[in-house]
Amino acid sequence: MLTYVVAFGLAFAIATGLTPVIRRLALRYGLVDPRSSRKVHSRPIPRVGGIAIVIGFYASLVGLSLFHNQVSSLLHADRLLVAGLFGCGIVIALLGLYDDLRGVSARTKFVAQLCVALAMYALGCKVLAVTNPFGSMIYLGAVAVPFTVIWIVGVTNALNLIDGLDGLASGVAFFAVATNFLVAFTRSDVLMSLLMVTLAGAILGFLLFNFNPASIFMGDTGSMFLGFVLATSSIITAQKGATAVAMLVPILALGLPIMDTLLAMVRRFVTGRPLFSADNEHIHHKLMKLGYTHRRAVLAMYCMCVFFTLAALGLMFATAPQAAVILAAVGAMVFVLMRRLGYLYQRAAQENRDAAPVAEYR
Repeated sequence: MLTYVVAFGLAFAIATGLTPVIRRLALRYGLVDPRSSRKVHSRPIPRVGGIAIVIGFYASLVGLSLFHNQVSSLLHADRLLVAGLFGCGIVIALLGLYDDLRGVSARTKFVAQLCVALAMYALGCKVLAVTNPFGSMIYLGAVAVPFTVIWIVGVTNALNLIDGLDGLASGVAFFAVATNFLVAFTRSDVLMSLLMVTLAGAILGFLLFNFNPASIFMGDTGSMFLGFVLATSSIITAQKGATAVAMLVPILALGLPIMDTLLAMVRRFVTGRPLFSADNEHIHHKLMKLGYTHRRAVLAMYCMCVFFTLAALGLMFATAPQAAVILAAVGAMVFVLMRRLGYLYQRAAQENRDAAPVAEYR
């Protein structure tokens, strides 16, 4: 337990100390998210804060691995998988950084993410079966490759899509990381517990400066990196789960960004827009249209994350009838939320067809 505390504290300290430095450098060199007709923040805000999360995470793990103890032996035990998390994670972070600095087309990002996902599959991070909580597992066979790739690429982009308000993506990621940590800790998975508690420290260190009113944004550097680590770590954690609901747990833990992404895909398909086009119909936009302030909208979405976290943890210990009740409660909550936000009204979809993309709420 002491190792977890040290890992969390080290990552938190690095991210907390590094974020102001990155903010000053970004302002000096003009690496900012400028004011425009599509932005509502009152001043240019640095947009490369995700660098602090990435360095806080990796530097802490490298530092811990230098000491000869149980932790360092675990980091060296499965070298291929750890190398994949390090190497592919750095590639994703660099891709996001380049996008923040120069801009990358959606197609280029997708191809790069696809290659990284295939590399992780080759290194053993794969979904071989899906959950059937009321019966035996469904083994995927040849479908395991596309399923794994879709999961990694999808979650990587889900965190990126939900990054629309101060502190939203970092807070949502923290709740998903906390869920993964509790699952891994319950299963005595020391390595995954260490990875998650370290990432949690880096996220919270950055969140001190990213919560409303934010003085720095994580940018694609942070959002894609967090999405990638969450996608791959949830697969690894699920692989070691013996219960029939193993893969349902990470799906629920990431329930909010997954729901927002699926709604965006359906919305753009129905309205005939390109899949990667921008709009103002994400969940956080809907909340603000209902009169929520910037901060209240973020806190409301944090509460949704808590609900999904509790449901995910409940599934770990549930019998089949109890799992049915939990899933029914989740379904009812999602239905009520979608209705309250106006997603179930056909007229709203028609209005979206003619509406021009509007501001991101910053």
